[in-house]
Amino acid sequence: MSKVRRYEVTAAGDFASVLAVLTDHVGLQLVSLEEVERSWLDTAAGTLAQTDSTLEFRTPKGEGTASLTWATEGRVLVHDNCVAASVPAGAGDLPETAAFTRLARLIDGESFVLGPTVNSQIAVLACLDDEDKTTARFVFDRSETLEGTALPMLLEIVPLRGYDAEAAAIEKLVRRSVALSESATPMKARVGNATGTRAPSTGLAPELSAASAWRVVLQQLTKSITDSFSGVLSGDDPEDLHAFRVAVRRIRTLLQDGGEVIDPESRDRFRHEYRWLGDITTPTRDADVHLLEFPGLAASLPQARREDLAPFNEVLIHHRNECLSSMVTDLRSIRRAEFGSAWLEFLSDDDAWTGCGELSDEPVLRVVIRRVEKAHRELVKNGGKITKKSPAIALHELRKEGKRLRYLLECFGPLFNEEALATILRPLRDLQDVLGEFQDTEVQGEALLELAGELATTDDHSALVAIGGVVEQLGVRGSTARNEFSKVFGRFDDRKVQRALNRLETTKSSGKKKR
Repeated sequence: MSKVRRYEVTAAGDFASVLAVLTDHVGLQLVSLEEVERSWLDTAAGTLAQTDSTLEFRTPKGEGTASLTWATEGRVLVHDNCVAASVPAGAGDLPETAAFTRLARLIDGESFVLGPTVNSQIAVLACLDDEDKTTARFVFDRSETLEGTALPMLLEIVPLRGYDAEAAAIEKLVRRSVALSESATPMKARVGNATGTRAPSTGLAPELSAASAWRVVLQQLTKSITDSFSGVLSGDDPEDLHAFRVAVRRIRTLLQDGGEVIDPESRDRFRHEYRWLGDITTPTRDADVHLLEFPGLAASLPQARREDLAPFNEVLIHHRNECLSSMVTDLRSIRRAEFGSAWLEFLSDDDAWTGCGELSDEPVLRVVIRRVEKAHRELVKNGGKITKKSPAIALHELRKEGKRLRYLLECFGPLFNEEALATILRPLRDLQDVLGEFQDTEVQGEALLELAGELATTDDHSALVAIGGVVEQLGVRGSTARNEFSKVFGRFDDRKVQRALNRLETTKSSGKKKR
């Protein structure tokens, strides 16, 4: 697919006059014109920036509904109205569409952080062929800071698939009609430069000692746990538990890879406790997934069979409530309270982080790069052993190895070269998606069959037959994921990814390794 072409408009004249040239002289069709206050969102770890994507929250001037626009490499993936008029705090506040579900998986339980904000006029135009089919989309953007400083106007040209030649022709006409200068800087970066707004500070820097950096990241993850804890106890929003568990898994990864960085006795104790915390929250999360995905699974059956599943939905709700009750009891236990207090005391104790390991005083970048390289080697080695005859447990273990690498990269992401990091994370996330789909369908199928036993005593077996159809659909999805593994793993086990690993320590400007 052709890349988005971006130009700075250097022509004399205001927004309206340039827009008139594009419509009246060039002949582009005006699709939409909006005047909005516009903010960019990302996670504290810069997850969206690492994947060359952006999320915009737009509030119209005057009447209208707030909206979200998710784009990658300049191409809009989805534009939809917001669930509420306020800025979304996390995945639970995103619209319930397939595209935003993908975004929720991408941010993986992290919260959004508000970035730069501007006032914008945005015109979307289309180039139509003789059959009124769109061959290219144009986005004309005039923005100014909230203080009134005007930014250079931008024009982005987005060729549609299969129409590269037509798009190139209209691009030539536009360049003859409007004074343009090629630009590699998107509006978000321009706004950041103009306002001094950057990605949220993570407190990480290459010159930090390994112990100091580990401590900073663990403190941030602990805050995520604390922020979501009341929501986990209420059980009202599954996303609270998901965010809680993601933070727990990341802490477990940092403890696992904190050998010779963290005090050994404390590390062993807290590894044990965080494993327990993961274990006690797993059943409720699984039950949440059953309820969230069941409507979609049921929709794959004939209409008559869907109605037969109504009794089983009640079984799922009852099971989830039982899991939630048990989890809340554990989370309110003396063990959890004592462990939580000890953990906070450990994080706040300066002495506990001074001279606590052989590598504790080493520069963090040097230590974490070695950890990343080791995790990558193990993932490539074990992934290369997977065959069509490999047992399911082998893929499950590989998934855990992939999570370890991903969490190391994301937790220490601000230390790395952005382009190299994005090059590694894209195929790694794709690999995680395939392995996750295979594992989830296996677990879900087994759990649904076990829960279906509660209906076995009834005279009407129609629900059991329908559940069998649902489990069969899960099996098909699992087989599809298993068949995709080799291709997706090949994209990860690639020279391009290896070269990117070698560039993680390099800066964009100098091309030299950080020391």
